[in-house]
Amino acid sequence: MTTIWQLLRTGTLTCAWLLILPCFILLMSAIVPVIPWVRIYAIDVVPNRASWFLLFSLASLAAGLIAQIRRGTPAAQGLIATASFTALLASGVLAHFLYIAHSNGAHINLVDTLSTRNTSENAAPDESRVYSTPRGEPLWLDIYRPRQRLPHRPSPVIMFVHGGGFVEGSRKMGAANRRSYADAGWTVISIDYRLARPDRPTWDLATHDVRCALAWTAAHAVELDIDISRLTLSGASAGGSLAIAAAYSADHRVQDASCGPRVPRVAAVVAKAPLIDALGSWEHPGELRDLQRSYMSNYLGGSPQRYPTRYAAVDVRRYIGSTNPPTLLLAGANDPLLPATAIEDFARRLADKGSEARLVMFPYSGHEFNTTFDSITNQTVIQVVARFLTDNNVGPDSRIALPSETIASRYLREFHGFLSGPRMVKNMHPPMQKSDAFDARISWQVS
Repeated sequence: MTTIWQLLRTGTLTCAWLLILPCFILLMSAIVPVIPWVRIYAIDVVPNRASWFLLFSLASLAAGLIAQIRRGTPAAQGLIATASFTALLASGVLAHFLYIAHSNGAHINLVDTLSTRNTSENAAPDESRVYSTPRGEPLWLDIYRPRQRLPHRPSPVIMFVHGGGFVEGSRKMGAANRRSYADAGWTVISIDYRLARPDRPTWDLATHDVRCALAWTAAHAVELDIDISRLTLSGASAGGSLAIAAAYSADHRVQDASCGPRVPRVAAVVAKAPLIDALGSWEHPGELRDLQRSYMSNYLGGSPQRYPTRYAAVDVRRYIGSTNPPTLLLAGANDPLLPATAIEDFARRLADKGSEARLVMFPYSGHEFNTTFDSITNQTVIQVVARFLTDNNVGPDSRIALPSETIASRYLREFHGFLSGPRMVKNMHPPMQKSDAFDARISWQVS
């Protein structure tokens, strides 16, 4: 029996060490992102699996305590110490994410955060159509129809533009999130656009495709039973940049009459980790510089030294003005591809011009901070987006529940707002003013 116990004890300790060491290294690399390449992985995994890190830490701690019962050894004592410290790190990270979610009015289901479902899994559109065929290339869009719809009232619409560095990706990305918004009362349209190739830069084509999709949507508004005056344009990464450019442009003409007679006015913009400054992104240091430069070279045809006017043309800061639609910006604080400082600066410039802008910055996070559907970060994103649009009168009817909001959580939100008074109104309903100017790191993560 003693031999069996020793084998079990040794095997348990070995497995626990193999479990806890990666957790410790990844958490430390996300909190203090200084280890090359390890940090790149950590800042994508930690925000998507924060709950699992705490669970693994507690499991390893339990294994160490059990092994310590019969006979204390340095291996068991070291495991207990390492697991305890890792559990503290995981608890701190988890608490920080929950604080940001709560401060932005999101209510998190912690049990659901243990799900590993990807945001592109287990969701299909209700219909797919071709909206344009430039030079014979069919461009498709997917339509997700609302599950809840009030009689004789067209639904608001969200159009999503996918990311992928302008060279890859498709309208299928983030399908589960698309379905979530549709279930809450929006008609959701997710579009493809022409992707860049070494022989075909699309810096002057991709935004045209987005505008074409907008014109097509407006032309089919009656058929789709949508309210085109409540149109939101949303995008991630490359798609976020295209969404901003298309929405901020004051030009409502279309180059291709087959798209539709007119590009409609966009009522709100949501951009996750958008490319703001192409030149700054080209110069951004780090492990992914070569990857980002390959994206930029394909999209723009070459380097900024060769095509300076193209890089200037795709800089979305040139569109900033006092008439820009309300804009929600979402980003990871440690994004290795697109520097968060550029997004923060963009939000400041919008506020300085009097445009309504809101920035939610996620700590310990990189470019792909919400790819797991039920992660704390993605639950926060879905609810923050839904509430931002509803607050700006481009959401579904108030009698339709927002995503992830139960009756109990709605009363909780209203009661919390009553207790918090004007301070919550300031945080939840910008525009940001100069006096709000990002005085502390946590303030601009929340505001």
